[in-house]
Amino acid sequence: MIRFTKATPYLLMIGLLLHLGVTPALSQGFPASTGSRALDLERVKANENVVSIISGNPNGGYLTIAHDIAAVVDDGDDLRVLPIVGKGAVGNMRDVLFLKGVDMGLVNTVTLNNYKRNQALGKHVSHQVVYITRLFEDEFHLLVRPEINELKDLEGKEVNFSDAGSGAQLSAQLMFAGFGVRPREANMGQADAIEKMKRGEMFGTICTCLKPLRPYQGVPKELGFKLLAIPLEGPMLEDYVPATFTSADYPNLIPQGATVETVAVPTALIAYNWPQNHDRYRRIAKFVDVFFGKFEQFHKAPRHVRWKAVNLAAELKGWTRLKAAQEWLDKVPAQRPTPSAAPGIDTVLARAQAARAAPSRPDEQERLFQQFLEWSRQQKK
Repeated sequence: MIRFTKATPYLLMIGLLLHLGVTPALSQGFPASTGSRALDLERVKANENVVSIISGNPNGGYLTIAHDIAAVVDDGDDLRVLPIVGKGAVGNMRDVLFLKGVDMGLVNTVTLNNYKRNQALGKHVSHQVVYITRLFEDEFHLLVRPEINELKDLEGKEVNFSDAGSGAQLSAQLMFAGFGVRPREANMGQADAIEKMKRGEMFGTICTCLKPLRPYQGVPKELGFKLLAIPLEGPMLEDYVPATFTSADYPNLIPQGATVETVAVPTALIAYNWPQNHDRYRRIAKFVDVFFGKFEQFHKAPRHVRWKAVNLAAELKGWTRLKAAQEWLDKVPAQRPTPSAAPGIDTVLARAQAARAAPSRPDEQERLFQQFLEWSRQQKK
């Protein structure tokens, strides 16, 4: 009698059974047989080294990032990466924890830390989820109609918080609650929200997305829409870093030479914390080895330009890195990637934002400024 264990590779089981003239049945945990030994072996091979990344919809940058990863890392049957259209950071966090077939996901630190604080996904979430690497900082976009000049002007007015289950929705909810402003929440894609704004049915739309955001770039200048400044203070202090928009980013929304101060939230590639002897861990570990090993290819066209600012060794405070990723970084420090075009440190902006966040408190201003400098240094490691 032939005995198999969970550790026995599918390809070995299929090959041996077919060699003995036994056709694996679906009830035995195998795909239905095609009736051809060669095709059955091909089917098993096609499923042996597949990993998936839950991302976002075409409105934001997550889907572009996941596609870039697949384009560089994918190597046929040796390693195949499947980008999945997702709902955004909040939905991605739940999918990594609960959804069958989802190996990794793109999630921002607002979502990670919020679930860690409120324990809505259980008190052990910080042990069940690990990060592979920290990626980009997604800018907080708040596009408003001409009559809106500050956050409080949105009180009682309809504002799009982006798609339900997105990181933008959570960020918007926490931001408005923190500043004591209560707009009427709506949930839809950015293009749909902009159309409603044109008709005067909606007064603002929010997206925490990589700039430049294509739907915003397409807003006609004559409409007078603008990006509202978001200060680094109050509810924005814990999970955000300073950022700016310029006329080069959005020439139809920002006058030539002008800037708009905002904040940005870091995004990470996360995974479920599988046991190291599990096949799902093996697949993710193989992905990490190829992803890190090919990282220089992400600096070349047509990959997103923001890959050049990613430092694979940057840490995510309060969270544990996947063991295979940490081992790779420890094993080949000479090959540890460094950003070829790290973002500059705008100390003038940082001090101005710190002054607004803590007026008449020089000690707190200095603490915030030093916190920003430390974050900047982490990006350059």
